[in-house]
Amino acid sequence: MTSDFSLSIVPARGGRDEKIFFDLPFAVHAEHPLWVPPLASQERALLTPGRHPFWESAERELFLAVRDGRPVGRVAAIVDRKYNNYAGQQCGAFGFFECLNDAAAAHGLLEAARDWLAARGMAFMRGPLNPSTNYVCGALVHGFDKPPVIMMPWNPEYYPVLLETWGLRKEQDLLAWLIRRATITRPDWMIEEIERLKGEARFTRRASSKASLEEDIRLMLGIYRLAWADNWGFSPLSQGEAEALVSELKPVLNPDFFVLFFHQGEAVAGMVALPDMNPLLKRLNGRLGPSALWHWWRSRAQVRSGYRIMLFGIKPEFRLMGLPLLLLDYMFEKARENPWFQWVEGSWLLEDNAAINDLLEDFSGVIDKRYRMYRREITA
Repeated sequence: MTSDFSLSIVPARGGRDEKIFFDLPFAVHAEHPLWVPPLASQERALLTPGRHPFWESAERELFLAVRDGRPVGRVAAIVDRKYNNYAGQQCGAFGFFECLNDAAAAHGLLEAARDWLAARGMAFMRGPLNPSTNYVCGALVHGFDKPPVIMMPWNPEYYPVLLETWGLRKEQDLLAWLIRRATITRPDWMIEEIERLKGEARFTRRASSKASLEEDIRLMLGIYRLAWADNWGFSPLSQGEAEALVSELKPVLNPDFFVLFFHQGEAVAGMVALPDMNPLLKRLNGRLGPSALWHWWRSRAQVRSGYRIMLFGIKPEFRLMGLPLLLLDYMFEKARENPWFQWVEGSWLLEDNAAINDLLEDFSGVIDKRYRMYRREITA
């Protein structure tokens, strides 16, 4: 695996090694002010078979890189059978990658992941996936000087170097578009088309509410599943994953920033924008405790000022009827109605989704960050 005798790559099994695995990002990123610690309890649950429904159709192995007795890196090797059955592929994933700027350690971790995936018949490896495209994914390759938004990654500039010098190559870039309240403008053609669409009244719209929020999330996930079915990397959520996502979103979702469009009573399009909870998570430093309410109070203005468009989808048969314009127009209305609203990030968008990328650019959006998905063939 490696000829560096001061370095060892070991599986992280059992309570002690797994604790080291979960604590490692805090050591790697302790000096990086832009890194946002995940809630330790959530990450542990997500990575634990039997506690998170993702693992009902997936398996994983965790690896640690240890140099001179000190942990310096980690990675998870993942086989997602649900995705492979859906896509007709033999894709192995690597994810939850964290490492000091140590090329030998990083390459040793990736080799261990590759070998584990090869032993399970995988044809290629893709990542970072934590643990699939329905969760945090990608390596930041542009925008290192900007804080990440909720459920988006941040990594130092040397991460892409570590991955690429091992032989991983770009498979797809994921774009984060930033729209600022102060600079929103719309071209005349867009304003005219939106007014025409509203005048036709083919669609009705409904903002969510506290009473309907749970059912609305389920409707949105149904739209999302159909809208993204043929997209690169799409992995359908299992019923258990969908229910887990409903439970996670309910406490943080502002119903005003969740809209559904209907055609003859059928939900055909929708958009969910989450408040950016990262300023709060940064203060919490991975732990919930008695001071959480105080941290919320101190960070609430920042949380309310920014949003992330997390879910955006239109059923295929309705794609050419102007609904993307109506969805974005709704966000424009929210910006005008709420003086505390300052910006929204649309993330992530596939770089080859020209129609939506062009529309966001027309809507005063700028590409603020770029994340990369890597791939390498697995050879015996």
